[in-house]
Amino acid sequence: MVARKFQGPDRFDQMKAEEYRYWQSMSPTERILAGHQMSIEAYAAYGSAADGQQLKRVAVRSERSWS
Repeated sequence: MVARKFQGPDRFDQMKAEEYRYWQSMSPTERILAGHQMSIEAYAAYGSAADGQQLKRVAVRSERSWS
């Protein structure tokens, strides 16, 4: 992938169009694998393993009085 600089008043639209073309150029399998890789990297950025072993469940029960 090559870094590009977009200029002009419609640079955001140009950027989004380029991003859309990039993802459409990949096969569905490649897109799924890229999404999975991004998830792994996001978990690693927060210091957790992506395998779910370090994920913690928190359950909170609150009771409401009916008065």
